[in-house]
Amino acid sequence: MAQIGRRAALAGTALAGTALALGVAAAKVGARTLPTPPPHAPPAPPSTPSVADRLVALVRPNLHPIAFDGTGFSGAGWDMLVAEGRESAFFLIGEEHGIAEIPVLTGALFAALQPAGYSKLVIELSAPVADDLDAAAKQGLGGLKAYFDRMPPGPAFYFWQPEADLLARVRALVPPREQAIWGLDYEVLGERPLIARLVASAPASARPALAALDSAVRQGWARWRAEKDPGQLPMFALDPALVRAVQDAWPSPDAQSAVILDVLAETLEINRLQQTSGWASNKRRADFNRRTLVRLLSAAKRPVKAVIKMGSNHVMRGVTWTGQFDVGSLAAEAAALRGSKSFHLLAGGGAGGQHGSLDPVTMGVTKAPADMLGPEFGLQFLLDAMPRTGLALLDLRPLRRLASSPARLKELNNPEAVRVIHAYDAMLVWNGSTATASITPFTPAQ
Repeated sequence: MAQIGRRAALAGTALAGTALALGVAAAKVGARTLPTPPPHAPPAPPSTPSVADRLVALVRPNLHPIAFDGTGFSGAGWDMLVAEGRESAFFLIGEEHGIAEIPVLTGALFAALQPAGYSKLVIELSAPVADDLDAAAKQGLGGLKAYFDRMPPGPAFYFWQPEADLLARVRALVPPREQAIWGLDYEVLGERPLIARLVASAPASARPALAALDSAVRQGWARWRAEKDPGQLPMFALDPALVRAVQDAWPSPDAQSAVILDVLAETLEINRLQQTSGWASNKRRADFNRRTLVRLLSAAKRPVKAVIKMGSNHVMRGVTWTGQFDVGSLAAEAAALRGSKSFHLLAGGGAGGQHGSLDPVTMGVTKAPADMLGPEFGLQFLLDAMPRTGLALLDLRPLRRLASSPARLKELNNPEAVRVIHAYDAMLVWNGSTATASITPFTPAQ
């Protein structure tokens, strides 16, 4: 049997005794001072998602794919747009200006909707200049280019190649005896052909006043060429009294001349107001646009179905960003009065996209990143949940139920996004959009 040394045995006995003593002491201390463990607390209730989070959650199930092969469109999103257009009296496109692909989309939509009765393309241009472009487009792009060359650069923004292509395509789809292109707006660059038409039909009583107006317009263009100052462009610089003098001297003009004089007078008044009151200027312009649409619809021989392509602010349903009721509200109500509806599409550039803007010094195109959608409209939180390549179509209508009650609106605290969700039925984001280009090079010497 193995022997255990006395020192080891004593050490072992001592350790055992110490352990026993410590254990007893610990038990006594624990019994006297340690608290009883509390019962398990119930789990915290899950946090309620914010309104913004709930809106984002609705993005993916309401995305509809659209494919574009360079000439045509396809996919569930395209089918949705065509179906909605067929059921509507008006299909309104609120565009980011200067994106080359949006006129292509507009032309394809018009072609797809024509069998459903669409016969008019309504654009952001004055009615009498639209009449001229409708006639010129009967000769295709060559006819439009000839019109622009007579008094370059032509009316804004239809001397851009994609916009001219759109006019030529739509004009070819509508029978020649019918007018295919309507304009609603004022006129900032295309006034010279209009004055030439007045000169050809003015009575003797109006010729001196008309000669003064014609001379002032020519001098304004000369100053613009010499000084490279956009403020010298006639429709921004001239006194509205010049047109009022012609109207006073021409008390009973023919219908066409009356419309031209009204366009010239309103343009100068609108731009003059812009120097002192942006709100008043925008109101007068919106009222003029609405009045023109009422006149054109009233004069039509049968109910009109139209594609309306204008800047996004003009075709919103409800109060616009400039605090007005514009064409979008009127079209919605006009459709409702006919027992129909309007469909409103917001279309702009997305990730990696560009647009072109008019350089008023050279009349050329300046390229810049697409910027209409996103922070300005309060939409970045929705865009972040959308695809970053190709075309992305979001149906906005299912989002409205979360952007309607006072409590939700207060929590969201994003009035711009709320306005878009209610003003438009769908939003098309064109990632990788490209900038427009002029149909012909233009030099200020012209």
